[in-house]
Amino acid sequence: MTPIISQSKSLQTGSTALLRGLVEGQRILSRAKRGWVWNQMFVLEEFSGPDPILVGRLHTDLDVGSTPIKYVLAGEGAGTIFAINEITGDIHAMKRLDREEKAEYTLTAQVTNRDTDQPLEPPSEFIIKVQDINDNPPQFVEGPYQASVPEMSQVGKSSEGLHFFFCRHTSSSLHHLKI
Repeated sequence: MTPIISQSKSLQTGSTALLRGLVEGQRILSRAKRGWVWNQMFVLEEFSGPDPILVGRLHTDLDVGSTPIKYVLAGEGAGTIFAINEITGDIHAMKRLDREEKAEYTLTAQVTNRDTDQPLEPPSEFIIKVQDINDNPPQFVEGPYQASVPEMSQVGKSSEGLHFFFCRHTSSSLHHLKI
């Protein structure tokens, strides 16, 4: 076997690395950067205020200032419930949301060239989850409750039961919890 000595130029960073001691037939693994960068997006239910609420911000590595980019949003509620600032990538909830009506929205984001509307990256799907603010604390059927779990108890074995309900206008307001 003959060792391979080669130079590899990274497309992502432009850095050059010298590779020594590889034998013929070995693969060189390279890390590909993600094109999209965002945090998981959540919005509080029933939030009301004078301005739309900022849900999150999209960003791509292509947004370096020299390329005229535009952020485009599509999917459930795009343009009505959720709006995107096509220059900054900021996503806002435009109206008050209720988790009992819909708990999450699936949307697609894409980066296009602002001048030609040609896609610069493939579309990327993400979910905006509506967080429950638990505006009605649970009411316990009986109480107060005291419970104990014996030391070294078997995992998954039920030792106590607890009944409680939430004051909501839903058919599933009565809950049972096993401890």
